[in-house]
Amino acid sequence: MKLLFSLLLTLFSNLTNAQTGNSYLKDLSTLRKILEKTPSFKAQIKGQKLKSYNALYNTLYSDTVNKMTDFKYFYNLSQLIFPLQDNHIYFYQLPTDKYFNDKEGTDYPFCKIDIDSLKKELTKQKSESIEGIYNYGKFYSVGVFKQSGNKYIGVILDSYLSQWKKGQIAIHLYEYRPNLYKAIYGHPTSKGFILQTNEKYQNQSLVNSYFYSSYSESVYSKKSGEPDFINLEKNTPKFDLKNITNDIQYLLVRTFQLNNITVQKSRLFYDSIKNILTAHNLILDLRNNEGGAKKATNKYFKLVKKYSKKGHVYILLNNGTLSQAELLTLRLKKVKNIITVGQTTKGMLTYGQNSYGNVKLPSQRFEVAPTDMNGRAKFLKFEDIGINPEILLNDSEDWIEQVIKIIREK
Repeated sequence: MKLLFSLLLTLFSNLTNAQTGNSYLKDLSTLRKILEKTPSFKAQIKGQKLKSYNALYNTLYSDTVNKMTDFKYFYNLSQLIFPLQDNHIYFYQLPTDKYFNDKEGTDYPFCKIDIDSLKKELTKQKSESIEGIYNYGKFYSVGVFKQSGNKYIGVILDSYLSQWKKGQIAIHLYEYRPNLYKAIYGHPTSKGFILQTNEKYQNQSLVNSYFYSSYSESVYSKKSGEPDFINLEKNTPKFDLKNITNDIQYLLVRTFQLNNITVQKSRLFYDSIKNILTAHNLILDLRNNEGGAKKATNKYFKLVKKYSKKGHVYILLNNGTLSQAELLTLRLKKVKNIITVGQTTKGMLTYGQNSYGNVKLPSQRFEVAPTDMNGRAKFLKFEDIGINPEILLNDSEDWIEQVIKIIREK
């Protein structure tokens, strides 16, 4: 009976591995076909790069012999996206209850390490180092350290959430240029894997570690309880105009989307302000602008360009300035009397998604949002890196107040 049970267990294990292997190969093949249709793949993966990409694919295709953990599965698929400079592509695991039923926490990526010793070592790291202790709001802390080569991992140190346990790996970072990373995160709520193709370490934070439908609106940061002067609050209006002083006006534009509600709000707002920009200085706030369509930016470009003939414009940028907001910034930088201030933009401007939609892979476990809008080669140098402002602002003082000081000192 014991021998029979052992044989049945082995047979079940082999069947499970085979099923996982077949699922993996279908997902891998399908994802490649989807990516091959994107403008970024067609423009970038040629010649020697195509040979290297084919070699990578063949390596990933043969990687079904060993145990295929959920993370290994997702990481292998993500490697097909790594070579593309196209930050409009999204890839993520669909939510599952599996990770909540793992009482020991060992089914999830896990690092067997002495947590207390790790904490002591990481407290010695300098603020400019990506290694160190990060907080995700008030919910848990993560210790990030180099595991090997270009790879860093973030291990749970303390958690106030039942699903996250000490030693589990919530962050995987792969450095591909100095201070630029491909990141795979475990979603704070569902623990499902998410690919972030363009992560940066700035102001002691992983600035692109935002998560939809999460516990917090914060990012992984070494800071704790300090005010955020870089980002606008979520409840900030989409459009606004204020008179700061007699000679300084403040114009906020947070979106260039073309959905019906936004288009109507944008039109009404624009019509209400187009003739009342009269101060000698204008602060154009494009922080956390979610982008949209060029058609929606044109009227603001013309308005600001016209204004700049009689006054000075200071464009306020941060890492949340992306897509069409970045493209508008490049257009305005060529105009006289316009100065960019703040933080480097996201670097997500060459391509875009218009009508393709999200696609589930055959296993129904993962979803990809491919791009379908052609990009211009001249913008590729800003993809990943972003647009650097002419004047950097510090993160320890209100940004509007800093711009006012710049204006007064001119």
